[in-house]
Amino acid sequence: MKTAVRFPLFVAFSALLIAAPGVFAQEEAAPPPSLAQFDEDVAVCRRVIRQYCAIVQDMMKEKELDAAKQAQGLALLAEARKQWAGIQQTYAANPPAEYAGYKVFRARLQDVANSAEDMERALAAGDPRRSMLACGYGCGLFVTWHEENGMNYSLDKLFHLRKTGKTAEATFHARGMDAVRLLLPVLLRQRDDVLLAPLPWPEGDARNEAYLDGVRALSAELDRMALATSRGDAPTVGAILGQITPLVNKPYGIAL
Repeated sequence: MKTAVRFPLFVAFSALLIAAPGVFAQEEAAPPPSLAQFDEDVAVCRRVIRQYCAIVQDMMKEKELDAAKQAQGLALLAEARKQWAGIQQTYAANPPAEYAGYKVFRARLQDVANSAEDMERALAAGDPRRSMLACGYGCGLFVTWHEENGMNYSLDKLFHLRKTGKTAEATFHARGMDAVRLLLPVLLRQRDDVLLAPLPWPEGDARNEAYLDGVRALSAELDRMALATSRGDAPTVGAILGQITPLVNKPYGIAL
């Protein structure tokens, strides 16, 4: 009788040992972080990079390398790279659920890290223009991975509009208003994309109204430029194009 009792107990104990790794693994597996928390962590780092970007843009306008600005930019990049390393450590193996099927999520995080390294290397070598080009590529990476996952962020829509606006301004100076006329439908469509995108902050946040004020001012100027283009008013078109980047940067900065 004792042997008969021990045998079922042995079987039950063996089954528990076999099942235990799976049970423990389920207990130890961390739940995916929220998309909102991931986006905020990324935004904190991007705000530091934006400060660096403003410095480097100023440096590009100067004939001589400003050592103080260079040091300030490098300090900001060092902080941003440290923050990004923390983001990689936290999220690379455990992305938000919205990125669960995104096979290149870890690689995208590393792409941004590589871009920041390129910015730092170029600035340390005294080449702010090259550093800025690396920064532009890095900003585009954020837009890319959002769009590859079907996400709709006002910040990304403004990024596209600003890029086209810069192209239109350069085109105006190089080839005149007739060449800009071809880009106008793209600018207006991208403006509409901004208008239709969700507000960047939760409902009730005062920053949304400031953001909307910036978007309204930007939209009004683009409409004014469209009318000036139809009348052949090149001076007005040129003046508006000269303000496109700061007009976009106002709501862009608030959205970030």
